[in-house]
Amino acid sequence: MANSTFDIDDFDDDKVWDLICDGRTKGVFQLESQLGRSWAKRVKPRNIEELAALISIIRPGCLKAFTEGKSMTQHYVDRKAGIDEAKYLHSSLEPILSETYGVLVYQEQSMKIAQKLAGFDLKEADNLRKAIGKKKAGLMAKVKKSFLSGATSTEGLDKETAEEIFSWIEKSNRYAFNKSHAVSYAVNAYRSAYCKVHRKMRFFESYLNHSERKPDQQVEIKELVSDAKLYDIETLPPRLGHFYPSFTAAEDNIYFGVTNIKGVGTAETEKMLDLVPELEKKLGKTFAEFTWLDTLFNLGLKVNKTCIEALITVGAFNGKNNTKHRNALLYEYKSYRDLSIREREWLSDNYNSDDSIIAAIDNMINNLKINSNRLIKVFDIRNIIESPPFDLTDHPNWIADVENKYMGVSLTFSKTDAIQSAAVNCTCKEIINGRTGKVNVAIHINSLREYATKNGKNPGQIMAFLSVEDSTATLDSAVIFPETYGKFKEILYEGNTVVAFGQVSSKKDTSLVINKVSQA
Repeated sequence: MANSTFDIDDFDDDKVWDLICDGRTKGVFQLESQLGRSWAKRVKPRNIEELAALISIIRPGCLKAFTEGKSMTQHYVDRKAGIDEAKYLHSSLEPILSETYGVLVYQEQSMKIAQKLAGFDLKEADNLRKAIGKKKAGLMAKVKKSFLSGATSTEGLDKETAEEIFSWIEKSNRYAFNKSHAVSYAVNAYRSAYCKVHRKMRFFESYLNHSERKPDQQVEIKELVSDAKLYDIETLPPRLGHFYPSFTAAEDNIYFGVTNIKGVGTAETEKMLDLVPELEKKLGKTFAEFTWLDTLFNLGLKVNKTCIEALITVGAFNGKNNTKHRNALLYEYKSYRDLSIREREWLSDNYNSDDSIIAAIDNMINNLKINSNRLIKVFDIRNIIESPPFDLTDHPNWIADVENKYMGVSLTFSKTDAIQSAAVNCTCKEIINGRTGKVNVAIHINSLREYATKNGKNPGQIMAFLSVEDSTATLDSAVIFPETYGKFKEILYEGNTVVAFGQVSSKKDTSLVINKVSQA
């Protein structure tokens, strides 16, 4: 529920910091990737300074810079958590580096060190930054000479220590970030997290509507839809009563934008929405009250085939007056398309809303002049609608597949909904929300990454990290160790749906350790 007051610059909101520390940062500026979410849970920032540091240390340079067997990112995390003690090459560095636990994170810290230890003025300190950042060898040699000379005279350092400090600055600045940028990024990250906490519905509606800015729009939509479920916000396919061009919040849900459906697009959506007022006036009812024949004989006459089929497939023409299976609607629409334009126009002008399509065609046969050869074909169309040669029932797996095809995400059913197993006792959402102990969960495998172990009794064995989902949420942190992975590898692959038997050790670490798998 939204706060009565909304202060996006209240940087002391515990609920916002809790969201960031829990790694629930999908949609949060600079932290929405899996990398950002993972390290947010480890760093656990509680103020803008720490948030700025988090944003800086998850940059590639810092992650790839290793010393003493750890990345500089991990050094920061371990020192902040009190696992390791902060170290300083020289006591004079502590006041400059204490805010980042002895890890040189920012370019400005290098400049302050040069000023403090070597007596550099601001211009000389900036030359140091430029020399390292832009890899200017000539300037670097000049700056190094000045630094060594200044450090031995200003702080009385011996040449060896001065050399070591300069070498450390030189290496560090290959990954160091600009603090002024980091702080501004942190402020915007916090503000986006604040909106997510205090205006959840508006947050997800807005982010879904800007998904086209991402490299893969369908992946972005799927991740946002899944994340919204954690806040009890469901995204639903469009319906006759909720037919919106873009993602729209209504009645405590978000409805999928019609223009975002593959095969529909902006032009056809605008055409349909322009037709609606005219059709409502003609039929004397609202769009939400249209029957299947209202939709079929009016929109079906004027909107292109690809668009209509896509909308039928995702259930957009279902509503309180149309609860037929989507496969049945598709079948009737394709049969209707076999009628001539003249026959379709007659149906549009002469049908009864409450009739079946069979009754409407029978009425046309009795009242429209059709030559004998054509009449045989019309009877064939009528009869094949009445007696379809195959089952037209919608099955959960089919709906999940076609919704994923047209919308990038299955909204009505998940692949796991078809699983009937008494063993299942948990959902992905329950794990994310803190359920611990032994769990059995039906999962659809979205992605699987193999990893060769480096430690343990037998280094080099293959284990796997999985991203899995069910109808409640996506769980990015499932792991299966080598011995178990070897046993069940044949059924552990992307796109498969299985029942996983495993363990969640603690509420703080929501990783699911899978101990056994059975094919669903």
